[in-house]
Amino acid sequence: MIINRILPLLLLFGLIAAPDAAFAAASEAALLWWTRVLPSLLPYLIAASLLGRSDLFFRVPKRFQPFFLLLFGALGGYPVGAKLSARLCTLNVLSPGEAKKACACCNLPNPVFIISVVAIGFFADPRTAGPLLIGIYVPALFGLIPLSKLTYGDTAAPPASGANLSDAIGDGVRSIAAILGCLVLASVLGALLEAAGLFRAIAALLNLPETTVGAVSTGLFEMTCGVRKIALAAMPLQARLALSAFFLQLGGAAVLLQTASAFPISYVRYLLVKLLYAICSAAIALALTPLFCPDTAVPTLASGAVMLRHTFDLASVLLASGFGLLLVFLFTFGLSKRKNGA
Repeated sequence: MIINRILPLLLLFGLIAAPDAAFAAASEAALLWWTRVLPSLLPYLIAASLLGRSDLFFRVPKRFQPFFLLLFGALGGYPVGAKLSARLCTLNVLSPGEAKKACACCNLPNPVFIISVVAIGFFADPRTAGPLLIGIYVPALFGLIPLSKLTYGDTAAPPASGANLSDAIGDGVRSIAAILGCLVLASVLGALLEAAGLFRAIAALLNLPETTVGAVSTGLFEMTCGVRKIALAAMPLQARLALSAFFLQLGGAAVLLQTASAFPISYVRYLLVKLLYAICSAAIALALTPLFCPDTAVPTLASGAVMLRHTFDLASVLLASGFGLLLVFLFTFGLSKRKNGA
């Protein structure tokens, strides 16, 4: 595919043209992974791997399986929902088409990452976990509707596939290493685009701060680096939490690639579902922030005009981000289909 040939060349040229910016961004991402992501997520990923390898899902009554499918996806985090959908498809519990529908509904961020890394680590305020958790998981609950309409096959519970600690540790280490790679690559790409002046041009065109444009653009590549930049951006707390909820729910290109590598998803359907969830998550986080953080949120009654302006700015950023991401992946998907049909 053409993009697979052009993108590495552009990346290599950028690394040669701006090595200092790339090195600084990679160092910052590696430090973020070492100090925040690794200690908080590795034990959790090992536990989630043990849970996914167990036969607990097959031991529950069939009417409760949609709830457990959603619960396992949320507890495991990205891309455990995709891996679980792939396993159910392999075991003929779900057909390939139904597994793709399930993947779009149960592939979610895990709560430990939201609480420990985002709320406590990035925002330095545990109260911010409230709007983020509610904003992300309340829309996800509506996924129970399509999940309950799936036809779950009558398959006997398979033997626990390696429910031993060594295999679970291996899964956890591979997952945390993949997160490191995504963090470094997204940070380097963002630094190269910033060095090329792209963020400055977009900020001038949209009349937005350059830091905001950089944070949003990074979030489209990788959610962890993007949310970290959003947390430090010069915006009201409500806007920062709403944008963070949007990108945590969406996942970004890095999560999309991890999901596609775990299970052959339908890109258009998956992106449409995640975009709908992400917009709902942003709206809920925006509305709930004054309840959880009243001393730091923008007073709605005291400065209604300011709040209204920030709301419109936030809506424009969200719509532009979602529409841009959709266009990029529709273009990529179209090139892939054309090549396969040729």
